[in-house]
Amino acid sequence: MEHFNGSDHSTVYHGTSSSEAANGSEGDTFPENAGPTREDVRALAGGLPRVFALVQEFGDHDGEGIAEVVAYGLALPGGEAATVGVTARGFGSWRSADSAAYRLHSDLVWLGETDR
Repeated sequence: MEHFNGSDHSTVYHGTSSSEAANGSEGDTFPENAGPTREDVRALAGGLPRVFALVQEFGDHDGEGIAEVVAYGLALPGGEAATVGVTARGFGSWRSADSAAYRLHSDLVWLGETDR
């Protein structure tokens, strides 16, 4: 196999802000706020996704419960949801966040509701 030293194309830096470019980074400079805004995405997608956690409570022998986050999820504007397990390598696709909570015998806890 031949040794490959490079390319005729210039280097592309993904996610470079104009302040990084001003400090000597190569590549094109873009305005800080280039691209769609939160409102643009909300209008395009019909809403914003919502983040949630699925929490299971286990009873203790002295009457106190122990809670554990078993998965984090993302509820899409259309209602569908996806989850990723915390300890297991599982991924789930659900009709809704409520459906995921029911099927995984968990409580549904919405996260980041103050940002809405």
